[in-house]
Amino acid sequence: MILLLLRLMRTGRSFKFWFGLLSVLGFIVIEPGCRKDKLSMSGSDKLKITIDTLFFDTVFTAHNQVPGVPMSVNKQIVVVNPNKNAVETDIILGGGSNSYFRLNVDGEPGRKFENIYIRGGDSIFIFVEVTINPNNTNNPLIVRDSMIFNTNGNVQDVKLIAWGQDAHYFLNDTLCNVTWSDKLKPYVVHDYIFVPEGCTFTIEEGVKVYFAPYSWLYVQGTLKVKGTVNAPVMMEGDRLQPQYEEVAGQWNGILIDTPSVGNEISYAYFKNGLVGIWCRSPQISSRTNVTVKNCFVRNMLFDGLAGRGTTIYAENSLFVNCGRYTFFGEYGGDYTLVHCTFATYENTFSRKEPTFFFTNILRDDLFRIINTFNIKCIIQNCIIYGSLNDELGSDLQPLKDTVYIRGSLLRSTITELDKAGNVRNKDPRFINYKENDFRLDTLSGAKDIGILLNPPINSDFADRNRDSKPDAGAFEKVE
Repeated sequence: MILLLLRLMRTGRSFKFWFGLLSVLGFIVIEPGCRKDKLSMSGSDKLKITIDTLFFDTVFTAHNQVPGVPMSVNKQIVVVNPNKNAVETDIILGGGSNSYFRLNVDGEPGRKFENIYIRGGDSIFIFVEVTINPNNTNNPLIVRDSMIFNTNGNVQDVKLIAWGQDAHYFLNDTLCNVTWSDKLKPYVVHDYIFVPEGCTFTIEEGVKVYFAPYSWLYVQGTLKVKGTVNAPVMMEGDRLQPQYEEVAGQWNGILIDTPSVGNEISYAYFKNGLVGIWCRSPQISSRTNVTVKNCFVRNMLFDGLAGRGTTIYAENSLFVNCGRYTFFGEYGGDYTLVHCTFATYENTFSRKEPTFFFTNILRDDLFRIINTFNIKCIIQNCIIYGSLNDELGSDLQPLKDTVYIRGSLLRSTITELDKAGNVRNKDPRFINYKENDFRLDTLSGAKDIGILLNPPINSDFADRNRDSKPDAGAFEKVE
């Protein structure tokens, strides 16, 4: 029979054509075990896929032996039909012809496959390949796509993730007594970086850190961020295309948790997360939990700087353009905020709550007080401003001498604030808040209203000298 097929194929027809014709004529008998099972058309049929995310966590920094052709990596997954009857499924790559990934299904390469037949209780292997030149800085830092299965209208997917550039990549990593210092090659975090109790994690000046969606820097030990005015540390989402330049919520943020203490963050930029810096580690000694100096936190979907019953000192820093609060202190705490700018306008977020809020009260769903906490809040030479009539809010159980606000420019209807040398409702006249330029105009209401501090803070956010009549906020207006 094989010889007969070979002779027939010399006529120009394919093996498949002659095999099918001879089968119909009865010359070739297909055994019952080879026949197709009954095909299910039920919309409830689902495939069993061994994984939901396929990681390609290797970056090749060299090319293979073909000049100019990057090396490739491939992996495989198993797709099982757990149903009694056979099914047919369509398999496509979401990125289509532009995808960095390619598939091989039952020996056939491609990016789109239709009517792939899987017998009841049987399975197929799918090989996935990605080819990336990691030295091409036009690539995304993390390349993403999805392999989509459509089985009788039931859609399932497997996420495909690969490292796209030559960088330092971290996926669910724990760091202890580690320092990041590479100014040239960025650090990329997927899911989280965890700093356990008793460990220190240091980030040196000029380092760039990019976070994949939903990723955290989670600290129970101690974090040291050591940027400088000329080489700040940068932290933001990993999508660097222009359309993501000012999109909030691209990564989760920095979470400092119990029993962390002694964290120091200087000259760092944080943007486009859920929160900037969130500390919920309670004060357990005379040491401050978090010290923030000369930092710029902007465009957070929720809060810029938040504390829960903790100790925070912030100086010469900006917390701006946040969807909920630029500062949020809950469950009491000890907060000292000096020469800081807190401001949110309506250029991005629609808000009803003030941009700055602190409370020492825990209430139930009926707004009844169920607990109170000690609180101390010192606000000196700050700007708290925005587009609402009241940008300074609080919910406090009356406690004597717990809140001090001096030498600050405030958007508020609370007239008692005037007695402490504050200025209310006078436009700070930022140079261009829509472009995140919060330097002061010559006619700014924050000019010369600050009080002299002991010890003094002699320079501003940009390391320019402050004069004998300091301005409120992070910037000193220099003539």
